[in-house]
Amino acid sequence: MLIVLSILIPGCLGDEEETIEILGTEYWDPPDAPDFALFDQDGDVFRLSDHEGKVVVVAFVYTSCPDVCLVISSNLDYVYKNLGEYSDQVVMVSITIDPARDTISHLSEWTESRGYEWHHLTGSVSELQETYRSWNVVVDNEHIAASQPPEDNLNRLVVMYPDNSSLQHDMAGFGMNGSEFVSSALSETNTSFNVSSGEIGGWESNNSTWNWVLHSWDVDNETWSEYGGNLSSIEMGLGTHLAWVASNANQSLAPPGADCNNHGWIMGSGSSAHCMCDGGYERPDGDWLSCIAEGSENGESPGGSVNPHDESLGEYEVGHSTTTFILDKQMRKRVAYSGIQWDAGEFLQDVVSLADE
Repeated sequence: MLIVLSILIPGCLGDEEETIEILGTEYWDPPDAPDFALFDQDGDVFRLSDHEGKVVVVAFVYTSCPDVCLVISSNLDYVYKNLGEYSDQVVMVSITIDPARDTISHLSEWTESRGYEWHHLTGSVSELQETYRSWNVVVDNEHIAASQPPEDNLNRLVVMYPDNSSLQHDMAGFGMNGSEFVSSALSETNTSFNVSSGEIGGWESNNSTWNWVLHSWDVDNETWSEYGGNLSSIEMGLGTHLAWVASNANQSLAPPGADCNNHGWIMGSGSSAHCMCDGGYERPDGDWLSCIAEGSENGESPGGSVNPHDESLGEYEVGHSTTTFILDKQMRKRVAYSGIQWDAGEFLQDVVSLADE
């Protein structure tokens, strides 16, 4: 359930400022809107602070919502299409509360199919959770759990540079496509990159001498295999791991794509790497880089219990209470419209009033 904890009361801003007519719920002492940086449906970074000097509308919704969010998005579409001469003074964003489904590629397809042209934002679970917290928006735990990978199942990105040094980063990429995952992982490690131009971590490929080659982790053979498809066509699932390997590097020195399921540690490197498992865990037959519970079969829990994460992605709901914010040009929360029982025409009038202020 989306719950907004901010204290809102109707009224004016005080005698020191010129009073304007506000139809929604107005903040008595407008707080600064917390900054955030997320990805929009085009894969571009959207940073809130970059839009100071404009009126900004911020909504928290998700695309698979069967009712409430559809009403809010429809209202926002009305506002967006009726801004007229104010269109250059107003920025609108919808932030997902369902990153598992609302990936960049999905948001791109969804907004195009509905004709929605304003920014629809997503990001990693950790980035979005920080945004929810800073905005005093609480998303129920079950909904967050549905967007998180199961414990001990992170996705890995490996970069093998021409000098045989390497980068390894594990993060929750579940539900992203390959391009989104690589961008997020490299950003989290503060690694400079422009994959389209062949630059990662200060190394820029030169087709006459070397180039970057995309690999995916082959679980059965426990090795990196060259991937011939498009990066964005990869759907990051459980056990999906990716590597960019310089063609002139020694691939045998690359870190493995999986190491012991977080129940052990790797000894050796390359083809000689193998897991030393924690107490109560053992290597399954033929798999030197995994650790499973003793007595279990094929990595499944003893007794055949169902992975709760798989179930949670099947069907779930969140409550039907949310708030849509209007920020003034100073990046302050000025107006809030709670729930869905609000008039899009009045909302538009408040946006225009703040744009004229």
